[in-house]
Amino acid sequence: MNARKVQTDVEVPLLPGETIDELKHEETPPAGDAELNKRYVREGVRIVVEQARYPLSQILGMFTETFETDAGHTEPKYKRDPEYQRRHRWDNVRKSRLIESFLMNVPVPPVFLYEYDLARFEVMDGRQRLTALMDFYQNKFELTGLQHWPELHGRRYSTLPHSIRDGIDRRYLSSIILLNETAATEEQAAFLKKLVFERLNSGGVRLSGQETRNAVYDGPLNDLCLRLSQTPELRIMLGTPGDLESLPPREESTAGDIEDDDNQEAMSVREDSEGVKITPTGRKMFESMEDVELVLRFFAYRHLDKFSQGLNKIAEFLDEFLVRGNKFPAGTLRSYEEIFLSNLRFWYKIGGADAFKGASNRQFSKIAFDALMYASSVLTEAQKELLLSSRESVRFALTDMYAKHGVDFGGRKTNTSDARRRNKHAMDALNAALKSSRTR
Repeated sequence: MNARKVQTDVEVPLLPGETIDELKHEETPPAGDAELNKRYVREGVRIVVEQARYPLSQILGMFTETFETDAGHTEPKYKRDPEYQRRHRWDNVRKSRLIESFLMNVPVPPVFLYEYDLARFEVMDGRQRLTALMDFYQNKFELTGLQHWPELHGRRYSTLPHSIRDGIDRRYLSSIILLNETAATEEQAAFLKKLVFERLNSGGVRLSGQETRNAVYDGPLNDLCLRLSQTPELRIMLGTPGDLESLPPREESTAGDIEDDDNQEAMSVREDSEGVKITPTGRKMFESMEDVELVLRFFAYRHLDKFSQGLNKIAEFLDEFLVRGNKFPAGTLRSYEEIFLSNLRFWYKIGGADAFKGASNRQFSKIAFDALMYASSVLTEAQKELLLSSRESVRFALTDMYAKHGVDFGGRKTNTSDARRRNKHAMDALNAALKSSRTR
């Protein structure tokens, strides 16, 4: 590749240790009753669960209990905050209504635990309920927003009338535990965890694709995507918060005891301590981990040719790629980080917060992000520097590209051939910009 022209007929160069096999699953052949019966008996794959009921008054002690590992480290017996937990926080109204539900003996969904090691557990679903109960028993908030017991507003656990306090203490929180012996291998355990996750519905709120991915496919590549989602330039483009603690709780409605209300009034745009404008859309992306998924898309998109179904089944594509990517060598992942940051910062210098707004020029476009990041990955550093010296040429070439090929970037074309066509359009635009910058 010469220093002046991008080759549009090549794939991005893969790194040592990055090569993977085909990602597409083989089609399941039809089978008769006899064969199905044999498979059921032969495989013996059963999700092994156990049910338990915990007195509310014991929750605080259970979830602060620790043990010492063989390496001498102190860890909690119940991990309440594994990486995959949701980026949501309940405010005091929602916490109070949970307590009111227990007081009135309203059925509350069980929490879901995963036994990652013998008698060692992770909270898969129910962190908010557990946190609310622990905060309540530690007198960290006053009851507010109650519907049936407004007379208790302003009370903490320690200041409740003794009969009411005793009534809450005698309630139980149910749990379902996915036991360690469910699966014989790590891969099988991940599959079964995902199966269970996709069927969980806590308070009417389903886990997003990336939240599920973080839960069942945790590993080095997953950690990298989480970290890179906090890149300042990406946060500016998306309008996402920097972390969960800096994110104020949503204002609660009267939709129910523990249900999320998606129709809440959108919060106004505000700046955080780093000067990033947090938008309602950015907040939603952060809460559902779409920002993390966006980073994963960039890495997975390098292997689009290995997944013939293309973006039609993007969730399956990302699932399978993350499983493989978590096994990449550490050196490959370090190179991944450098590649992502180099390309993201290149586009940020070109277009700032609007770099990936696409043909509509109204909001961040994942399709534009995919194609432009892919195309710039083929650039040499010398070519990037040349384009950065003539940024207006790049912006003009992109405007022309969207004007001519807006249909391809409209979001309705998701086959592999469509993605390849967008890649070529983006590379052609970069070539046009290089040609223009050369004649200056």
